[in-house]
Amino acid sequence: MSTGGYDVVMEIHEDLINTFLKIAYCLGRLPTFEGIYTLPVPDVPPDLLEFMDIGYRVSLAREPTFEVTDTGALQITIRGEAIITLLGSISFDLEAQFRVAAVPEFDQATRQFRVECSEAFIEDLELDNRYHLPASVLAKLNQILAIGMEAFLTDEITTIELSPIIFSADLPFMPAGEAYRLPISLGTARVFPPTVFAGAVNLLGYTGGNPMGVIDFTNGHHIGIGINEAAMHRVYDFWWAHTTHPKIMDLMGSYEYDPPSFVDFLDALIDWGTAILTGGLVVTEVDLDRVWIEAEATIGFSKFTFDLLPGNAVSFSGSVNLEIGTNVYMQITTTTSLFWGLWEVDETTSTVELFDLYASGITVIIDNAEGIVTLDSSRRLMVTLTALDIDIPLPWSVPEFILDYIVDWVVNSIISEMPPIVLFPAVIEQTLPGTAVSITVSGESLEINETEALVTMNIGTSGANTYAPYIANMNSGEVHVRDCDWAHRIAQRNRVYYCTLEDAIADGYNGCYYCLREYDTG
Repeated sequence: MSTGGYDVVMEIHEDLINTFLKIAYCLGRLPTFEGIYTLPVPDVPPDLLEFMDIGYRVSLAREPTFEVTDTGALQITIRGEAIITLLGSISFDLEAQFRVAAVPEFDQATRQFRVECSEAFIEDLELDNRYHLPASVLAKLNQILAIGMEAFLTDEITTIELSPIIFSADLPFMPAGEAYRLPISLGTARVFPPTVFAGAVNLLGYTGGNPMGVIDFTNGHHIGIGINEAAMHRVYDFWWAHTTHPKIMDLMGSYEYDPPSFVDFLDALIDWGTAILTGGLVVTEVDLDRVWIEAEATIGFSKFTFDLLPGNAVSFSGSVNLEIGTNVYMQITTTTSLFWGLWEVDETTSTVELFDLYASGITVIIDNAEGIVTLDSSRRLMVTLTALDIDIPLPWSVPEFILDYIVDWVVNSIISEMPPIVLFPAVIEQTLPGTAVSITVSGESLEINETEALVTMNIGTSGANTYAPYIANMNSGEVHVRDCDWAHRIAQRNRVYYCTLEDAIADGYNGCYYCLREYDTG
């Protein structure tokens, strides 16, 4: 079992994680950190106290990168830049590369993967030493930078979201309110070197699962989601207990019926008998114009039971309570003429009720239904009916052609009105929360065995045009902030999108006179 006995296992590839880290950096989701470090010097005169404070401002110079190491550890490499201010006005620019140890988590509230930063280590340091400070001072600045950056990475950026919303907590046809959303409890996290890590969760109060039983089933895809069959049963039970989807339906129908061939024979027999008895003086033609059925039924569904089968198949069973009333009518036109049909004297049309039928308390057993497990258009895990063979025990003695039609109508009504079998809510929501970034899915694969469903897919995002904060104009050679009026006038073919202003300047673009005047060189 790939899910190790947990309800849901979600696995994500490091390539996708790095895509979302880049988007978070581009959107400015990773904050700037500022602080003051006071030199530990005793007995400083009050008029010199302000010179004991060293200010620092730390931000990210590039997007972070995420890596699953060969040893199974998770780490994030971050290139940070800092400005350190001494004596109130002397500034130093520094760049440092940090390697951050990370602990994977699955956020119950947001249903996104994230990592928590635990330790940060300086790997590389570059200081703009234009004031030619002595080595002892540089060592102290390095110490301050380490304090600032490590606090920034382990206190301020305590967690970093790494994925889209893996699955929704909302099931279809449910009342509003938190009580009707799918409750989630944390299970465990596991790393699969060299590229995948996984998170396992349980639903609806379940507490089982074995971390060592979870295996990598992504098969090279960005995301894999495994759902245990026992979890599907709990989800369906929860849905059935609270759904607003109607379980009792009142149906009505009126259906034209093609009269059977023997009716034409009866018409001709009546016409011939009348002619014989009257010596041809009176001719009577009886025409059966139409036969129709008016039916109404109340159908009440019970909760189904189901069982997963290999090959994406499922068998399910249940019962339906049926109350049905049916009226069968025919319309007859009688034409009477004299003297061998030369003189028509009368024509009447009448409606005759053939049957008035009613039955209640009928239990229809569904025990041979078959279906397939599919991802619907919203990527919810559902059962789609493929075969249904049921017997409806109607206690009526009526012609077979009428009974067959009523049974077909009831069967078709049961199929069309049957409540859905909801196994799991939508996977991979279509937007990144709080952004205009849209999520696309490709390469979907759904594999069903007798204990679980395994879904794998690749994830794409909308281009930088939907979120990059800077837009450059290839024609004018200027770069603008995204909301600048002049940025809106740039033809699509001339637009270049940047996550950082520094990259745009490095590529030779000049700052816009209106929105980036400090970078406008004329």
